[in-house]
Amino acid sequence: MENTKLETGVVAATAEQPANRFTPDAQERMARLRSMAAEFPDDADPRPLTPAEIRIARLTTTAALEKAALFAESAPEIGSTAVDPAQLRDTIAFELAYGGLRDQALALARRIDHAILRRKLKSVRGVRGLYRLAKSYVTLDAGDSVRPELAEMKRTLIPRRRKVAVAPEPPDAVKGTK
Repeated sequence: MENTKLETGVVAATAEQPANRFTPDAQERMARLRSMAAEFPDDADPRPLTPAEIRIARLTTTAALEKAALFAESAPEIGSTAVDPAQLRDTIAFELAYGGLRDQALALARRIDHAILRRKLKSVRGVRGLYRLAKSYVTLDAGDSVRPELAEMKRTLIPRRRKVAVAPEPPDAVKGTK
């Protein structure tokens, strides 16, 4: 396959040529993570959890589950109708075993995020320094030709502020009428 030009003038990556030198490594690591995710022992219920379900599950500690299991065992006529103590203990064991894996995965995600941000920060500082220099340069006669590029750079570097939505006045709130 040969490279094709896009409308912006950027050359599109083909199957033989990666988008950049980091792409093959990133794709290989993503494939390993996907295979780990596919092998993870999860429930067969594909229904996504609601925010309320997530909140109640996160707020209930394993200690509360253990106390409920102890109560269900000590009062089987009440507890066994609502919950199964063996299932509660199985849930506790699952969280204790995989909680560390979750923490390590989150630490990996933070580490990757910080690596991206560290590399990006070096470039961002350079770009912002260039912008400051360019603002001075366009004030000279020689800088007239790059004014449009500076305006584009300004639009991308300085995000627009969100406008605060003002609620319209109700029609009966006109001055002088009640």
